Amino acid sequence: MTNTVAHPLLFSIVTIHFNDLEGLRRTADSIMGQTERKAFEWIVIDGGSTDGSVAYLESLGDQIDILVSEKDAGIYDAMNKGLALCKGVYVWFMNAGDTIHAADVVERLVGELPAELPDVIFGDTEFMDEAGEPVGLISKLKPQPFPSRLHRGSFRYGMNICHQSFLAKRILSPKFDLQYRQAADVDWIIQILKQMQGQSFRSSLVISNFELGGSSAQHTQKAWKERYLVLQRHYGWLPNLFAHGWILFRRLLFNLKLLGK
Repeated sequence: MTNTVAHPLLFSIVTIHFNDLEGLRRTADSIMGQTERKAFEWIVIDGGSTDGSVAYLESLGDQIDILVSEKDAGIYDAMNKGLALCKGVYVWFMNAGDTIHAADVVERLVGELPAELPDVIFGDTEFMDEAGEPVGLISKLKPQPFPSRLHRGSFRYGMNICHQSFLAKRILSPKFDLQYRQAADVDWIIQILKQMQGQSFRSSLVISNFELGGSSAQHTQKAWKERYLVLQRHYGWLPNLFAHGWILFRRLLFNLKLLGK
């Protein structure tokens, strides 16, 4: 038996985009193709694209609930704009190039949620290469165990979920901290977990497909440094130093295990 959530607008799906028409089409197709449309609104924040994307977005008509196209100060500034427009119970960022894993994900999420809505929802993620081919699930590819629940200390030893598969109650969602250029999403998630009053809910679903090679991958060293500073900010410098020693050791063991297969 499935549960029926009474709230008419459960999810606010926010798509951030700039000059990536091909990636935008994939994202749009995955959102517009959902078998349950009444449960979510779709907000698109475009950074003033010049590659024909704006005309494409306008052609979608009322498939998009809110469309904004204007210059911004970067991806997290754009995400803040989207966040301010959300009206759903949960905020869900699905940026250009990333996709909802299957056409029935929204429908199945609605069906499996408990009657008392959790503070956050999370699930697995399929990594995709630049050719659009699946690489594997984050639950299998990351050296740390995939969590059964989330709490304020869940990322002390590194990130083991993707924000595309992380849905947070809007009332718990702060603005993204613009001092971070690569890791504001990590900071945002931890801030949410630190103020959780209720429970997290691990979905049985693979929620999203994440396209490898985004901004963080293109600026790897900067991203690593920022993540380190974010974790230090939330967990303290000495615990963070020890935690990263364990992270490096665990990664070494994981790589050796892979080589032995």
